[in-house]
Amino acid sequence: MALDAKLALLLIHILSVAGNGYSSLQENYYGSEDEHRKKLDSSFKSGFATGYAFSSVSILAIFMSCCVPWARLNKRRRNKIMMKTPMMTSLMERREKKIKEANEQICMLESLVKRLSFVGIRNATANFSQANKIGLGRMGTMYMATLPDGRFLSVKRIVDSQQFEEQIVSELKTLGTLKHKNLLPLFGFCVESNTRLLVYKYMSNGNLFDWIHPVKHRRKTLQWPLRLKIAVGVARGLARLHHGCRGQVVHLNISSKCILLDKNFEPKLSNFGKAMLIMSMSNSPGVHNEFCEMALVKEDVHGFGVVLLELITGMDCSKINFSSNSILNEWIGHLLSTSYFNDAMDRFLIGQGFDDEIFQLLKVACNCLDCTPDRRPTMLQVYKDIKAITKRCEVVDDSEIQMQPEICPATSQD
Repeated sequence: MALDAKLALLLIHILSVAGNGYSSLQENYYGSEDEHRKKLDSSFKSGFATGYAFSSVSILAIFMSCCVPWARLNKRRRNKIMMKTPMMTSLMERREKKIKEANEQICMLESLVKRLSFVGIRNATANFSQANKIGLGRMGTMYMATLPDGRFLSVKRIVDSQQFEEQIVSELKTLGTLKHKNLLPLFGFCVESNTRLLVYKYMSNGNLFDWIHPVKHRRKTLQWPLRLKIAVGVARGLARLHHGCRGQVVHLNISSKCILLDKNFEPKLSNFGKAMLIMSMSNSPGVHNEFCEMALVKEDVHGFGVVLLELITGMDCSKINFSSNSILNEWIGHLLSTSYFNDAMDRFLIGQGFDDEIFQLLKVACNCLDCTPDRRPTMLQVYKDIKAITKRCEVVDDSEIQMQPEICPATSQD
């Protein structure tokens, strides 16, 4: 728009100059013939020179004001692009290197976890059909796979796998190394282009969250003995992770959504994408190291306490802020009072005759939620406390944690 306006002004000036020249010619027309010729010649030359000079200056001014800034701007843009190109190239190279290293790590894990055929998994899921879709998580989509012999498996399909390579490696390392009754069995994995497939044993009863917080028109209920069975099973699985003889494994993502239930409602811990292996504290001396390691372990204890509260109250307690001691103590005080306890209890548990056992489990949950990590119990102690409650309810626990060789005996520090 600015360029058009300037061209219009230029045209007006040129016409004005031409007009002046024309008037001069008219005045000289009526003079003598010689004078007329001389004046005509002089006026023409003067008008032409003036118009030419003015036009040249105007065009030069327009060029300087419009074209030169654009040229400078383009030059600056080219310079910026040239400066960014090495940086972008470096970032891409680092990313590709990281992906390559992760892929190499995954391939090295074949000694721990069986590598499966992509074609076989694709056929078992009917080409990952919508009908076989059973869940959607942060990392990918879960599908049900049917084997030729009629058995079922669960397949986690991770399409954009670059951003989850570390979590995939963590999952393969943890579940490929540890085998336990309350850890989700990992059958194998598959690498296909940019897609990663993790294959697990199928859990027909889904996750605990959906049982405690059922969707409308899909009412699910868990009786108290089953809730207690789930609690003791999860505690047993976490004790296995924390007190293994080869080092401690922390889950760091404990919630009712990562607790899966088989056909007998035996709980299985899943989602080990954030899991970490912590070697024995004696191998990494230092007060700071011990504090950090203990804080990680007690984070799992806290997460388990939240799950216990959900089992007791039926509420989604993951949204409650337990970071403040004053708020937590006040809330726990209300829960442990006789009048408020009956109101806080899940309505499906009222009148079943287990109020005393429920109250005892609530105390265990409150200990796990202590705002000071050092004051929280170990998962081995939590397992023993819940196991004692199961005996009162005649809930059969056929797995003695102390008799399993992979569990280290409790030390004085524990």
